[in-house]
Amino acid sequence: MNILVTGGAEGVGLATVRALLQRGHKVAATACDAEGALAVRMAGALPVFPDLGRASEIASALAMTEAEAIVHAGPQYYGGSPQAADRFSAYSNELVNVTAAVAEAAKQQGVKRIVSLSFGYLYESSRGAAKEGDHDVREGDYAPMLQSESLMRASGLSGTIVRSGYIYGGASADTAALADAIKGSRRLPAGAAPASWIHEDDLAAAIATLLEAESTPEGVEIINAAAESTATPGEFCAALSGALGLSEPRFAAGGFLSSLREKNLRDRLLEREVIIDSRLLRERFAWRPRHESLESGMEATALVWRMKDAVHADDYYNAYEDEAAAAIESFAYDVALPEPAAEAETPVALETAPAPEAAPAKAEAPPPSDGPTPWNEDEAKREERRRKALERKAKRAARSAGG
Repeated sequence: MNILVTGGAEGVGLATVRALLQRGHKVAATACDAEGALAVRMAGALPVFPDLGRASEIASALAMTEAEAIVHAGPQYYGGSPQAADRFSAYSNELVNVTAAVAEAAKQQGVKRIVSLSFGYLYESSRGAAKEGDHDVREGDYAPMLQSESLMRASGLSGTIVRSGYIYGGASADTAALADAIKGSRRLPAGAAPASWIHEDDLAAAIATLLEAESTPEGVEIINAAAESTATPGEFCAALSGALGLSEPRFAAGGFLSSLREKNLRDRLLEREVIIDSRLLRERFAWRPRHESLESGMEATALVWRMKDAVHADDYYNAYEDEAAAAIESFAYDVALPEPAAEAETPVALETAPAPEAAPAKAEAPPPSDGPTPWNEDEAKREERRRKALERKAKRAARSAGG
């Protein structure tokens, strides 16, 4: 199929681009800057630059790429580790507007199938794992996410909304930010309630499986996706710290002042049990995640970062080693360096700085010159040093040629 991936320059979007290309699909992915476009291109896909808030621009991208399906991975920014949830509210209006534009453009262009990301924390807290069809949470903080799902279900398209566990991985900006906080020994928000997690590569595999399903769903249905094992946010941070080879992370202790502060979405998520049941995805579509445990997923995450660092180092040495060597050689021969006394035919007199004068003397007028440019003493000295340096270079070359 020809497939357009929104948010395809990082995180789950980029992992989905790679998964779809490996399965033989033709993929275009949206990017918002040159760095994102390079990431998409290096993965083997075509970067496109529509304004995701404008249905007309998305429709143009769909028409240009002849897309038959859409992966709406843009909402991934609201599904990272709960420690990052304090940033979600800043993008709430954007989430709704972009989802509405994507759904409208897809309907205009007759897209056959759509897969849109969503989040397991939208289920109401209850004992045990939440299944498809369970009651949704009704607090105001979750309204934009639920509204985005409603827009997709009311669009008249055919496809799937994937409610995932908390997403992590080597291309995830939230995971990288959390790793930086651990490396900087910063205190992290604590969380002791169990939650479901999923590695970005496993979620990408689930998305590809849903796109390739033989049966086309009627309308847009919700399906859960998560690893079977669960972990608290604190255990997640500890696993990440271990994968980085660091000691246990430090957590911020709740005090009297923190209890007086009004709770935000991050606080509520860290206190909530967010466990989802993904048996429907496993049984109907034979999906199995590669990283059922956090330890396995963290090893893969750290490996991606190490490989990225190694590639950057190789690029540096391969691209600049020759230029650096040439620059060093040029510097060695173009600058007048003192020769060993035994090899020099004529001792080189050291230039001594003139003694300081009590008051600056008035500059004398330069002597007359027949040339078009006035004579200049500083330029003459530089020319003399340059001449001597060339002579020494010739002598060294002659000695080398003589054995």
